[in-house]
Amino acid sequence: MTRDPRIDAYIEHAAPFARPILAHARELVHKACPEVEETIKWGAPHFMYRGMLCRMAAFKQHCAFGFWKGALIVPD
Repeated sequence: MTRDPRIDAYIEHAAPFARPILAHARELVHKACPEVEETIKWGAPHFMYRGMLCRMAAFKQHCAFGFWKGALIVPD
């Protein structure tokens, strides 16, 4: 399991409400795809598996999570 310390710092500096959400989302990504690699792109955590897989972000009053390869995860 590859963990990027920059993502630890990102979660630590997020708003208090967002920290458990981000940590949980991170764990789910690693559980679903143990080969995933973490990185920071455009100032936010991204998860890479054969290219960009998904990303997460925290804002003042909400969190976001999105897939780049959603069609591979949820078929038509």
